[in-house]
Parts: sequence; structure tokens; C-alpha cells
Amino acid sequence: MRLIGALLITVCIQGAEPDWAGSRACSSCHGDIYQTYLQTPMAASSGPAGGGLVRETFDRAEFTHGRSNFRYRVRRDGGRYAFELEGVSGGRRIQTRREMLYFIGSGLVARSYAFALDGFLYQAPVAYYTGPQRWDLPPGYDQYSTPYLTRRILPGCLSCHASGAQLIPRTQNRYRTPPFLEGGVSCERCHGPGKAHIQKMTAGDLEGGPAIVNPARLPPEQRDSVCAQCHLSGAERVAKAGREKDVFLAGARLSDYLTVFVRAGGTPGMRVTSHMEKLAQSACKRASGDRLWCGSCHDPHSLPTASERAAWFRPKCLACHEDSACREQEARRKANGDDCAACHMPRSTVMDADHVVFTDHSIPRRPGPRGQAPPPDAPLVRFDGAPAGPRDAGLAYASLAGRERIPAYAERAFNLLREAVDGGARDAQTLLHLAELYKNRGDEKSAIPLYEEAMRLDPEQVGASVALGAIYADRGQWKEAIRLFNDALFKNPALSGVRTALALALLQTGETEAARLAAEKALEFDPAYAPAHQLLEQLRRAR
Repeated sequence: MRLIGALLITVCIQGAEPDWAGSRACSSCHGDIYQTYLQTPMAASSGPAGGGLVRETFDRAEFTHGRSNFRYRVRRDGGRYAFELEGVSGGRRIQTRREMLYFIGSGLVARSYAFALDGFLYQAPVAYYTGPQRWDLPPGYDQYSTPYLTRRILPGCLSCHASGAQLIPRTQNRYRTPPFLEGGVSCERCHGPGKAHIQKMTAGDLEGGPAIVNPARLPPEQRDSVCAQCHLSGAERVAKAGREKDVFLAGARLSDYLTVFVRAGGTPGMRVTSHMEKLAQSACKRASGDRLWCGSCHDPHSLPTASERAAWFRPKCLACHEDSACREQEARRKANGDDCAACHMPRSTVMDADHVVFTDHSIPRRPGPRGQAPPPDAPLVRFDGAPAGPRDAGLAYASLAGRERIPAYAERAFNLLREAVDGGARDAQTLLHLAELYKNRGDEKSAIPLYEEAMRLDPEQVGASVALGAIYADRGQWKEAIRLFNDALFKNPALSGVRTALALALLQTGETEAARLAAEKALEFDPAYAPAHQLLEQLRRAR
């Protein structure tokens, strides 16, 4: 399940629609707002390496990963950034270097980097942490015993850090240059396509209603959807059938594009993008309902400086709370300089990243542990409280089962997806995940037609090609396996296991030289991949 779970497509929130004009077009009429917005983290959440609002330091640019004992170094040569790694894997000394072309993340707390190989984008295995001013592995990378150089930069990765991703069709992670039209969150991500609005204003047509979205004037669900597109991660997000590639437009309901699931029971800890989930847990939100939203406290177009922060946010709190409410903590309040957030929105560590802290939007009355985290196999429920259909719930359970290895989730996913298919669900993602669940149960007879139908419905998917190729290889149907493996590698050439499986299939058909080239290509992307090394060694001994 792990591969298929990783391939679950989430709604493509970024994108450049034909009616989009670009943020610079807004500056002629909204110059002051445009200039202040450029200085916010949202506006500078991606771009060419070396740019943005943060300047990395390089005096702590070397570290060793304890589990693999690989040494990582980050270099800056003029305006060019690169990482180098060196270590021993399987008795072989591995050395490689990659130039980092783009940063992803504002750097307010941290940022990651992307490098390209053969035109495909991958995440660098190094990240910069702004608070401690140090370089280290990105979140999740410490679990690997060898360097992880093949993590794809998917459209979903760019959804909340860039605008106008230029993905090349029929690939997972090959982009035009540059890979996105605007670094950061563009004006139109929150205000909708601007071309018609600009034409309307240029023509002096001030009647007939605005042609642009002001989130503050939207009904609560549509208003909150603008922020939720990036600040509500939940435990899992599942794209609605047929909307996997749709672009969310401000003014719409996010629930029409995707379903957000959370684990029931308990109070989950903080994560990097759990702001709205934590706010929903707060007594403030429960008492205020739709009156309290992100814009109640935040101006998305500007950010107060550190010295201004307490005075900026305190009036927001006093709009609902009496000044006398904190008399019992008078000494502490004065010590904090009347900074409400210092006590009631403390900066805390998060579960899914090291070296960083984020503001706790659950607004605890008193600092300290709150509640109890739900068990890892807790039932999944929709964040908005609405009933979840079997298709969406089944996909959420399937994805989490693959990622977190939870048998109970795999069983729930199987039953729900069978119910969904029996009820008429025939989209590629549903069929693909149900096929994988059948295969994991040893029922290839039921899995194969589902994989084949998923491929017909969505020629851009990869999971069915990989899984069917493996089934045909096990059956000795080498030509079919080779065709399917090549199809998957066209869409993402860094699938090291698939490329090595291709090499083995080529050997079975007598294509020894093609097999050698395939194994060598696997090592271009993943120099420490032991099966490719072993295959090349076998080929050398067989000469």
C-alpha cells in the first residue's frame, strides 16, 4: 500500500487559469497594499534559491545523519546553492552533489529546496531552520538509513507555496522553467481571477457588482475556504471524484473540491499546517462561531514587526474579552508587556517537524498540556462534521494505511471502497486503491481489472502501471511488464525500484546492455540504491 498511498492525488489548488492576470497587474491600482504584501511570508514562500525574505547562514552548513552516518554539506558559490553528501552504503562509498535551484517555504521558521534532474524536480535532503540558524534534514528524512534523493515535487507540494505551477502533462513532477509563474501566494489565490476585474476597472465600469472576490464579504464557509486551502491539513485530504486536477477558486467552497478528515476523539497535537484545526478546538471559536475567523486577527496584506506584535493583537482580544479578565495573572501579564499571545497562544513545537515552533491557535486559557491525542487508529471523521461517503472515507483510510502501516485502516478502507464501487463509484483513484487492497490480500484476479480500468480512466496515473507491471513480471509476461514499467518511468524516472525491476525484466528477454543502462540510470537518481548496485555487480561478473 505504501507506493499507492503516496500517489494519492490531492486537489491542485494552485494553477494559472486563463482569466488570471498575475499579481503585478494589481499594483497599478493597489500599490501600497501590493508593496506591503510583498514583505509578508505568504508572498515570499517560494522562488529561486538565494531569494526571498530570509538570508541563510552557512557557518553551520555541515551535519551528519546519525542513522546512515552520511555527511551533508551545503555550499553557496556566488548566487548558486548546492548540497553535497558523502558516506558508505552497502560497503560502497557514495558521493554526490546537486545544485539547489528553488526554495520552498518562506523561511519564517524553515525552508526546503528543490533540485532538478533530467527536467524533473525533487526535494533536496537538506533544509534550513531559521530559529537556530542551522541546516539539517527536512522533516521525515531522519527515518531513512540512506540518503533520500527521489522525493518528487508534486503539484500538491507547490499548492501552498507557489502560484501557477507549470507541470508538463502526463508526468508527475516534470515542470517547465521556471516551474511556477509566481513564487508565493499570488493575489488571485485569495481574490480570484483578476483579468475581468482589471478590464472592468480600466473601462471605468464601476456598476454591476465587483468582478473580484473580497473574502471578508463572503458567506462564512466560502470565506473560511480561502484560508483553509492551505491552513487546514487534517489527518488526510481527499479530492472529490473528477476534481483531482481542478483549481480551487476564491469564492467557492473548498468542500466542493476535497474532503478533509481528522481523527475522532482526543485533541491532536500541533502540526505545521493545523492552524484552522487548532482554532476550531478553542473556546473562543466555539463561543463565537462564524464571527471568529482568520481575518478577525490577521491582516493578510501585512505583518506587524516583532516590536509591534503585542500592541497589534491585544485589541483583537479585547474586542471580546474584558481587560479585567487577566487580573488573576496581573504579575505575569505585566511581565509579558500586555502580550496576550505570550500566555494564551504560546509558540510550541510541532509533531511533524524538528527545530521549529508555531503559534498555538487553540488559545489555551492557561499554558500546559491540553487533552489527549487520539489513538493512531481512531475513526476518521470529516472536519466540518458532515457525513462522509464511503468513497471519500475509504480513500482517506487507504492513504493513511499505506503511509502509517495501520492494519485497521486497511480493513476499513477495503470495506468502504468495495461499498463505493458497488454503489457506482468508478473514478481512477477509487479503483486504484481498491485494486491495491485486493493485491495485498493475494487476490490478483480481482485487482487486475480494477488496475486496467484505472489506467483507461486516467492515463496520467503511475500506481496502476507499477502494480500491473509487477504482477506481469511475477507471471513471466516480460514484454507487458517492460511496457508498463517504461510507462511509469516516463512520468517519473526516479522510481528506483521500478527501474531496477525494468532492468531485471530486460535481462529475461536477453537485452543485457539495455538492462545495464537501466541499472546505471537508477543510480543517477539514487546513488545509494543497493539493488541497482547488486545487479550491476552481477552483470560485471557474468561478462
